[in-house]
Amino acid sequence: MSSNSALIIYADSSPKDVLRAYPVLDKPATRAFAERLFPGAEIEEIGDELLADALDPPEGVAYLGCFAGLDLVCNWKVMPDRPSLLDPSVRGATGRRQTYLYALHADADWCSYGVWQDGELVRAYSAGPDPGVIEDVGDHLGFEHKYDTYDELGEAACKEFFGIDTGDEPDLDDVDPGLIPVVGYRVSVRSVAEELTEMALGDRQ
Repeated sequence: MSSNSALIIYADSSPKDVLRAYPVLDKPATRAFAERLFPGAEIEEIGDELLADALDPPEGVAYLGCFAGLDLVCNWKVMPDRPSLLDPSVRGATGRRQTYLYALHADADWCSYGVWQDGELVRAYSAGPDPGVIEDVGDHLGFEHKYDTYDELGEAACKEFFGIDTGDEPDLDDVDPGLIPVVGYRVSVRSVAEELTEMALGDRQ
């Protein structure tokens, strides 16, 4: 499982409780979710994947999953450096009451996480060695005690929010992301020039 992660989860209740039950993937709902999340983009399904292998998606690829009570997406393009700047269209892509953002770059020792309740930002944090803390909004959460590195703090956030331990020795009651299926999509956003060319060709037909 990659230590680099880009994950947004939308949930009606505690995400880790839902994930611990290993819910069934709803593929039609997942496709519809992808179309809402990337309006106007060309979306090509590229196959199923496991969440453990989807946390650090390559450029132009998004992994999504819709389940009873929870939706998730792994995609770097939608991730802002500051959680509070998460695009409102991304934050509101589902009707779930809670939204959790989590990003980690272990090589850069950078982590970022945000929590929204009923559309209101509750906590936003983003920090790395250079330039240091770039966002610190809301009351500190219980797991945010002293850590030697920012990536350790990020790993603690992942376990607190989602029950996923990205370390080498997960606990027995941790969520196993290797048992959670998601769907991969190649997401291509057409340029303005391409759209104008297509419109011109359409007028000639």
